[in-house]
Amino acid sequence: MGLTDGFNDRQAIMAIKNSLQTNLEDPLEQYSSSDRNWIHTDEPMSRATFPRIQVRKRGATYTKKISLCEDFIEWRALVLDIQFWTKTGFKWKDTDNLWYQDEELVKEWLDKAWVCLKAQQNTLKASFGITGLLPINEEDAYLEPDSQLFTGTISLRLWYFRR
Repeated sequence: MGLTDGFNDRQAIMAIKNSLQTNLEDPLEQYSSSDRNWIHTDEPMSRATFPRIQVRKRGATYTKKISLCEDFIEWRALVLDIQFWTKTGFKWKDTDNLWYQDEELVKEWLDKAWVCLKAQQNTLKASFGITGLLPINEEDAYLEPDSQLFTGTISLRLWYFRR
């Protein structure tokens, strides 16, 4: 059991955000060599450079007391939404020379985000005490009417133990 002292949900969200920022390829790198912070925890601004990923907590954290002493251990589980946003017509080419854009680009990057986090589970456990990740839902990609951005979401359950 990876027990943490003082670790909280906000830090878990930042650990996931930073893991994606460090380990997930930025699709814009095919067109620019500039290093940018493209994964964030707030709503993407309309004037921002896209594609972008937003990491946010959804709903309440489920907590279960798992020891009987005063300094009890709790199991904490929360749901994180990983939402990918891209402008209409943005194209990205994979290593097989296949082009992705719009809905297909969203689907591809949501899968890449999950594969990236799944590969980082040992690091997340060793560095932060995050002992589990599980995909629980994936929303179909769609064109958002207000922003005219293509978007989609994969939801993950994340859990950790805290004293």
